[in-house]
Amino acid sequence: MKNFEQIVLLLISGQGILLSLALLSTILKRRWSTFFLGLIILVFTLEILNAWATGIGYHSTPHMLPFWILGSYLILPAALLFFVRANTKDSFRFRRKDILYFVPACVEIALAGFVFYSNRLLGTDYHLIENQLWFFLTEILPLIGMVVVLAYFGFVLLQLTAQFKNYRSKMGLQSLTKLYIFFAVFLFLTLLWALQSFFQMEVFNIIKTLLLLFIFAMGYLGYFQPRFFDVPEIIKFQKRKNNYPNLDDSRELERLRYLFEKEKVFLKQKLTLAQVAEQLDLPERYLSELINTHHKTSFRHFVNQFRVKEAIERIQNPQQSHKSLLGIAMDVGFNSKSTFNQSFKAQTGKNPSDYLNNK
Repeated sequence: MKNFEQIVLLLISGQGILLSLALLSTILKRRWSTFFLGLIILVFTLEILNAWATGIGYHSTPHMLPFWILGSYLILPAALLFFVRANTKDSFRFRRKDILYFVPACVEIALAGFVFYSNRLLGTDYHLIENQLWFFLTEILPLIGMVVVLAYFGFVLLQLTAQFKNYRSKMGLQSLTKLYIFFAVFLFLTLLWALQSFFQMEVFNIIKTLLLLFIFAMGYLGYFQPRFFDVPEIIKFQKRKNNYPNLDDSRELERLRYLFEKEKVFLKQKLTLAQVAEQLDLPERYLSELINTHHKTSFRHFVNQFRVKEAIERIQNPQQSHKSLLGIAMDVGFNSKSTFNQSFKAQTGKNPSDYLNNK
């Protein structure tokens, strides 16, 4: 049973390291939300890896590397603060001076590394963990920081929940739910952390189990649902509201629906975003963001979905039986056979000819 536990700890640690490195690499694209989540997951992963190392006696081996030093708890409140801001503020920008939030963690890592190698190479006998000030700064202070950041997180979530009343959509609800899940996980972990630090309660096994489940779940989502890590749709809505305060998404979506479903503007070949925006008297950028956010697709695919639907109705209509598939494709707005076939198969899973033969 003990060996099985060590295998699980090592496997999840490996998954966590790969996931955190993948998330941290998004800094190259300035995707701050995923970058700071990567920092949090890295600290959690190093905690799990340290539990594995303790279980196999790694700390007493002569050539060990002190990887656990990198998992400074002081990283957590700073990373969580910026994770919250990146996910809840459309105007968020990470500035150079914000690096100061991570200076305490860097100092801790540097000092802990110096002491470790001083003890090993110079024969000194320093034990930072036995120093009460060090314990407060590296264990209690980050815990207090987490409490403060979680209070801020909760306040912002209440604001977003009130805002959601003006943004009722499935994607908006999913993005808000995602933030609540993160809040609940971090809140529960912080509560357990407080019970262990202030009341010396033996809850580390619970913390370890929760960290394992969290890292595994994040790894699963990262592989099968990478869009889970995107900035919440409700923030994109917030940004549009700031850029276009006089426009109402619900009203403009209804106008867009009427233009396509009733007036069938998609029947026009080579229909462009600019032409639709002009008909609706809307900015092109706003219309593009509206379609991307609420329909989760590009303008071109949005138009082709209506064309394929219209083509299916005409294929099933006996009065259109004298027309070829290419003729129908041209009638519904497609300007090439290849585009028609590609869009048709993407939407129905079948080629137009197979669909016609099976109707």
